Amino acid sequence: MLKFVRLTATLFILGFFGCAASSGSDQSTRVHDVQIHGEGLITPIELYASVGEEIRWHNLRSTPVHLGFLGVKPIDEVGCEYGFKTWYGGIKDLVTIHPGEYVSVCFSKARTIRYNIWTDLSDPFHSMSLTAVIYLDGAA
Repeated sequence: MLKFVRLTATLFILGFFGCAASSGSDQSTRVHDVQIHGEGLITPIELYASVGEEIRWHNLRSTPVHLGFLGVKPIDEVGCEYGFKTWYGGIKDLVTIHPGEYVSVCFSKARTIRYNIWTDLSDPFHSMSLTAVIYLDGAA
């Protein structure tokens, strides 16, 4: 009988801690890294992510770059952000990323996001990257 009680208690404890370790509440948000290097070269140029996942743009260049969303008003569609917020609480659709730094955002709506990188805003036509795309699905 004592062996049965010990076995039951051991199984209960293992089951309890096993469930606690696998609960979603302590898992961190998945992060997708985008690198900007060279003459505004973006890798990856196409990214597949889910709503709520964090997208980070890293400037690997020695000069600032400018990230601009095309046709998106991300102000009310953002779950998290770093480097996009303005002093009045809104989200900018054009941000500067300084050398060695990054900006990030978590979109809260399934959609396709298109964006470009500019290496020189005084010559936007010649300094614009190819258009990159983020495909966001609704599963998070």
